[in-house]
Amino acid sequence: MNSRPQSRPILSLVSAPLPSPASAPGAPLRVLALALLGTLACARSAAETKTAPPPEAAPLAVTLATAFETKVPRVLTLSGTLVGAEQAQVAAGATGKVLATYVERGSVVKKGAPLAKLDARMITAQAQEANAQVESLRAQEAQALLDCERTKRMFDKGAISKADFDRTQTQCLTAKWSLAGAEARKVQSGEALRDSEIRAPFSGMVVERAISSGEYVRPDSRVVTLVAVDALRVELTVPEGDVTLIKQGMPVTFRLASAKKDTVFQGRIRYIGPVVRQQTRDAVVEAVVENPGHELRPGMFVTAELALGEQPLPAVPRSALRVDGAQRHLFVAAGDRLEERMVQVMDTGGSDVPIVNGVKVGEKVVASLTAEVRDGARIKPTK
Repeated sequence: MNSRPQSRPILSLVSAPLPSPASAPGAPLRVLALALLGTLACARSAAETKTAPPPEAAPLAVTLATAFETKVPRVLTLSGTLVGAEQAQVAAGATGKVLATYVERGSVVKKGAPLAKLDARMITAQAQEANAQVESLRAQEAQALLDCERTKRMFDKGAISKADFDRTQTQCLTAKWSLAGAEARKVQSGEALRDSEIRAPFSGMVVERAISSGEYVRPDSRVVTLVAVDALRVELTVPEGDVTLIKQGMPVTFRLASAKKDTVFQGRIRYIGPVVRQQTRDAVVEAVVENPGHELRPGMFVTAELALGEQPLPAVPRSALRVDGAQRHLFVAAGDRLEERMVQVMDTGGSDVPIVNGVKVGEKVVASLTAEVRDGARIKPTK
């Protein structure tokens, strides 16, 4: 009779040679049991060697501050372009060859200053001819008036026929209207003579000169492009939602994109577009700015600011903000944990900073930041 085998160590059993199926009945069951015992032993060994999790860090002692409501100016920031208050493509207004030009690109001229001169010899001759014709017809009219008075007296006495009297009266009227036509031609030739010297229609700056000496021009030929620069317009595009907040006469401040940031110019709203453009959903608003020193030039890009009253915003202590380049972060208490948020601020220079976006009134933030303050950290508020 076979006796019951003694229990052996697991490792010994696993390493022992297995009996063949032909030599030992029930061998497959014993092999399966041994395999299960080996698996349990490996699992127990792995569980025993697994390290325990590190203990959680102690909560940070932080001072919390409540975001409070404050009133700050509501400023609408817009982009725009400077344009001339007046701009014209000055035409020659006469026909002739250019004898001289008096301006260059960038020249500043006053109203009535000469820009160019045309050859006026032919126009002068035409003006003299028109003047002589007027004098001749004036003498003829005077003679016709004398003849009319004489024939009227003779007709009243019955010395001439009605046909002769009517013919004389017609000659008087013809002389009168001939003189009027000649005087009109004299005015035209005088205007053409004056137009032979092309003058500035308003004070401004010459942006471009289109003619040179020796060229032949017609009345519609462009001579110069003239822009008024003593006062400029600032064309601004305003979003649809803010158009109703803008009124005529409102002050506007703006800075040039190419100038120093501390250089500020002042103007006033003069024109508000009557319609909102369908594609861009904005309207055009114009402000006028004085430019006595001609420091501003048409075509410059500007950034303008319009004050639209006050608006309520949450505010936090300046010490609650962490600066990361152009970004601002703060930490809000969410239960016993910290939540890091990126915020948009309106820095007015005070000890408290208004928050445009990122924090609500009543939320508690870490008032004084240290290196240990981080997102998700446990906290222990202190008084």
